[in-house]
Amino acid sequence: MTQSTSATPPAAETAMLNLLYSAPFAAQMMRAFAKLRIADHLTEGPRSAADLTQALGAHAGALTSFLNACTAQSLVTRSEDGQYALTERGRLLRSDSGVAAHVLYAAGPGVNRAYEQMDEVVLTGRSGGDLTGRHVYDYYSEHLEEGAAFEKVMSETTTNCVNALVEAHDFTAYPRIMDVGGGRGTLLSRVLEAAPKAQGVLFDMPHVIDMARSSLREEADPDVVSRIEFTGGSFLESVPPGADLYMIKSILVDWPDSQVARLLANLRSAMAPGGRLLVVDWFGRDAAEAGRSVEGYEAIVSFSAWTLWGGRLRVRAEFESLLDAAGFTVELVETAFAPGLFPWNLIVARPKER
Repeated sequence: MTQSTSATPPAAETAMLNLLYSAPFAAQMMRAFAKLRIADHLTEGPRSAADLTQALGAHAGALTSFLNACTAQSLVTRSEDGQYALTERGRLLRSDSGVAAHVLYAAGPGVNRAYEQMDEVVLTGRSGGDLTGRHVYDYYSEHLEEGAAFEKVMSETTTNCVNALVEAHDFTAYPRIMDVGGGRGTLLSRVLEAAPKAQGVLFDMPHVIDMARSSLREEADPDVVSRIEFTGGSFLESVPPGADLYMIKSILVDWPDSQVARLLANLRSAMAPGGRLLVVDWFGRDAAEAGRSVEGYEAIVSFSAWTLWGGRLRVRAEFESLLDAAGFTVELVETAFAPGLFPWNLIVARPKER
């Protein structure tokens, strides 16, 4: 490595280089640890590298080197007699852990192939997925392990707000409820618990619907599952008609204005005059209202959404403008009805008269 001729203090340069080389390596190490299910193999107690080599069908030298590197990330410890034991940090990467799903999603090729296009995203305004020739969601339809991890992360995110949502809104008024882009059905199943006479429709891409059929049988009450109709399709092409309430949660943040307009138009076309649209999403903070610039994690999340999918965090006024342009009248806005990484917000809208 050549010596620096920069006037930057050496400590700052060293910190930058440490971040550059350690962060991606650590992320991929955690991903490999999770994919190999090493935490599962060590749950019952310490094991030798030779024992794990046989259990995994691994290359002995590479596995030993990997495990030794994992000690530096505090995923395992190594005793003097060569036994590897799981740490509390490593235990977080068991296959049944939500953290493992985050790692498999966030460190997976689907995300990273989009992030690699970041400079072109800045120059063109297109999403990183589109710049690679395949939108991230289309990529997941062919890479189901990553797709399943992503859907599990989304379900976990939904769980954090859904109990507050059923307290904030009365779902018993709707005989038929459709969750559009509803993933594994976490939101819809909880809503149907709160509305025991309602029928539900889960609408998402076909491979996601296949996941939902399987996961809901294990996670939801059989009565609730019996009231769900599973329907595959793309909401950018059309939305099935016939529901009294349509829900879209954490959807608009993923898409650019043109695609949001298309989705809202499809929802408007599907809805009967007395129907309602329920939007659950995050609001970006208006810098003028906040009296400060938008900074920190909020800025990172917004540009990450742009890079991955072409979306972004929008302020409340932008949501209302998009809904108005698509033919909806906003009836209710309830901000921060549930806490989270960002507070959850609820918008209820009805179709305008044609």
